[in-house]
Amino acid sequence: MVRLAKYNAHTFIDGAICIAAACGIGSVSMSAIAVKAGAPIGSVYHRFDSRSTLLAHAWLTVKADFREQVARHWDEEDTWIPVAALLDWCRSKPVYARFLLQYEDCPDLGAPLSPELSELLEVEQARLDACFERCLLRRRADGDDAAHTLRFMLIDAPIAIVKPYLAQNKAIPAALDAILRASHDAVDALAASPH
Repeated sequence: MVRLAKYNAHTFIDGAICIAAACGIGSVSMSAIAVKAGAPIGSVYHRFDSRSTLLAHAWLTVKADFREQVARHWDEEDTWIPVAALLDWCRSKPVYARFLLQYEDCPDLGAPLSPELSELLEVEQARLDACFERCLLRRRADGDDAAHTLRFMLIDAPIAIVKPYLAQNKAIPAALDAILRASHDAVDALAASPH
């Protein structure tokens, strides 16, 4: 009979995400992850050679989930759809959202990564960038101003409105949807008007 591993890579990745979301990236250590999982520290090192490798996998997990749940909607005709998807994602996966806020755009993993893992990070970022580029194309928007406006509508404004609640581990009030929708529609109308 085959003996199944008691702990797997996902257990430790989830532990790193939870610790970072609750206490900050600086609190993520191999020993803290082992404690969180209730596993021997050797089990963590058996699957990940370093803290930076484990954090890179955590980053990939969260970023891919964000892309699949939110960014894939960026090329919808109605740009409110991805904004609503972002709000839903933050409400349904606040731990992931708080983890992503720890890093913003550029993760500092604390140590160099293997070429293979570095490439995986680059590929995931390229996939996310491609989602945004498709949105720009759909809107026939070009130039830095158009990209900044679109980024504000899809990412910056929604993140700004939910960030205080995520940072304090509070539920995101339903009333924020209407506020964000009014802001979104105003910026969208401004962007569509001739200059």
